[in-house]
Amino acid sequence: MQIFELFLEGFTAFVEFVVPIGNFLWEMPMLIALTAVAVLYTIGTRGFQFRCFSRILRDTFGRGMSRANQVSEQGISSFRAFCMALCNTLGVGNIVGVGIAVGLGGPGAILWIWMADLLGTIIKYGEIFLGSKYQEADPETGMYRGGIMFYVKKGLGRRWRWVAVIYAGLYGLTAFNTPATQVNSIASAITQYFPIPPMAIGVVTAALLALVVLGGLKRISGFAEKVVPTMAVGYLLMTAVVLLRNAALLPDTFALIFRSAFTGIPAILGGFGGASASMAIRYGFARGFYSNGAGCGDAPFFHSSVPVSHPGQQAIWGISEVFVDMIVCTCTGLVILSTGAWETGLRGAALTTEAFARGLGGTTVGGIALSVIITAFAFTTALAGIFIGESCLRYFTGNRIARFLYRSILCVAAVMGSSPVFMERLEMLWLLSDFNIAICDLLSILVLCLMCREVFSGTREYEALRRGGTQPPL
Repeated sequence: MQIFELFLEGFTAFVEFVVPIGNFLWEMPMLIALTAVAVLYTIGTRGFQFRCFSRILRDTFGRGMSRANQVSEQGISSFRAFCMALCNTLGVGNIVGVGIAVGLGGPGAILWIWMADLLGTIIKYGEIFLGSKYQEADPETGMYRGGIMFYVKKGLGRRWRWVAVIYAGLYGLTAFNTPATQVNSIASAITQYFPIPPMAIGVVTAALLALVVLGGLKRISGFAEKVVPTMAVGYLLMTAVVLLRNAALLPDTFALIFRSAFTGIPAILGGFGGASASMAIRYGFARGFYSNGAGCGDAPFFHSSVPVSHPGQQAIWGISEVFVDMIVCTCTGLVILSTGAWETGLRGAALTTEAFARGLGGTTVGGIALSVIITAFAFTTALAGIFIGESCLRYFTGNRIARFLYRSILCVAAVMGSSPVFMERLEMLWLLSDFNIAICDLLSILVLCLMCREVFSGTREYEALRRGGTQPPL
């Protein structure tokens, strides 16, 4: 027991040391870096994400959906990879993150979330392009795999190997936090309405995670293909009900977003504490990029599992992925604003829950429905985190015993996330994750800048194939 207490003291001291660094990085340095690389890629691809947007939607949600179930011995379908990536993108951040952005930055933060998504589309396209270009067959399973470590190794050489090592090490450690924080969200959502011990929820969730993860890539992707579209549509339908009931207020809501994005909004007596235009930009951009995952470098882990003839063929799914994220975040923001819940001074999950409770007539039905959706979002995010963490481990070792132990430890971490000790320290886990992801983001952005010419020339090649009608089938 004394050893455990010493561990907690040491962990607390370490988090307190890195938190100021993480907070600083997530302020202007990160926003400037992400904006700069987005502008660079937009210019270098001649606005590919805007010029070809309608065609991209046709090639992904149209032709790509018709081939959704294609799974080969070498990999999975583009749609399955898309769903796996959405496991990581569509999560508690779309619900809680938007609530934090509005609670701290005011209604204007929604506009800057949109800007983050518009910029993020081409960043995610570039990441997936490189991941698909440098994918390789796993010597053990024969299935394709990839990620930032692989395109650093093959595209930049040994001189830049340190980038791959630091990225894989930090993201592998961050994966320990992911199941704990997500299971904590599940336990909090369920116990709010049902008298179930949090630890029991943690044990059951960990067992379900293990059941899916032990089945490998095909079982994970098959699970994601069924659950992700269902939960996304369910959430959008619930928001549609609220927005239809408040349809008359939507014009004023949009006006409020645009007005406060540039002028800020004063404090409201007994409620919202006020926010300047700079706060709207800071929290809108930060939560927007955090939600869509652009620049983090984790999307290629999923998309590199698809066998493709040209990397652009898979990279366009990244644009559609950010587009879906923007729709979900927008719906959450409009519900919070149109119901007037943003004026209460609440933040995060409490703000979003209050908004849906108001929007659905103040009944507990809305809260229970939102809890179910949060549970589904959090479970799939935990699943994605475990998959990425194991992918990072495999960069260092392919030992089966090491991978089994890693999975087991992550499942134990999931259980610990529902324990009273860790529930009291949940904020520290989130802050530590913020620091780790900030470093990973900066490393990924560096690599995107170093390898930008490959994406630019490859995009021109892909467009020429499309114009010539020689694009290989999805």
